[in-house]
Amino acid sequence: MIKADVQKILAAKRKSLAIRQQKAPPAAVNALAEMQEHPRPLLSLVTDKRDLAIIGQITLKEIYDPVAAALRYIRSGVDGIAFFTDHTIYSKSLDDLLLISRSTKQHGIIYQNYVLDTYHVAEVRAAGASSMIAYASVLSRAALRNVVSTAQRWKMSIIIQVNTLDELNYSVQLAPHVISFGMDYLFDVERDLKRIEMLRQYVPYNVRMMATGCIGTFEEAAMLTELGVDAIIVD
Repeated sequence: MIKADVQKILAAKRKSLAIRQQKAPPAAVNALAEMQEHPRPLLSLVTDKRDLAIIGQITLKEIYDPVAAALRYIRSGVDGIAFFTDHTIYSKSLDDLLLISRSTKQHGIIYQNYVLDTYHVAEVRAAGASSMIAYASVLSRAALRNVVSTAQRWKMSIIIQVNTLDELNYSVQLAPHVISFGMDYLFDVERDLKRIEMLRQYVPYNVRMMATGCIGTFEEAAMLTELGVDAIIVD
């Protein structure tokens, strides 16, 4: 079940997406996407499974400077950036994503917002994202398959979010690089830890795992590491 506030955000995003599609035809957006540099590898390379990737999350706050936040994370030594603004209705996320991508040439960016269709995928790639989360809890199976296959054609690192075993079983058929557990952008120990404990055994050995939500303490990081996740999102 999708929360009521998420439903409102999704409705606003669909309306905004329809307006953008009227203004810019798919061919134009695809051309912009093709002009981008090759996506930076993020959670898609064959590495030592013991390596834990640290992803710094940028999100809307009272003081919001996405470029400064990205540069601060990079100075701290993160492996990549996650960008999320869909906890509220905000129309400038793609503009901000482009600014972040231009300031972080050597680091991959995960677009953590809800991506709704193949046109939207092209927009995200045109704005410089190297990776994206496709939400199995939001999209129909047909839409999820189309979104994932389009992102794969753009050579992006594919993360599929799941909440249930049914979503997981279908998602792994789409050959994602990563499965992420949980719906919210903030990690909830009681809810999300139990979900990972229950579902991790069904994730294929060649697919990485992570929590969708951003963790806030070293204790949460230790608990997730103990469960064998391959990446964590931090603030």
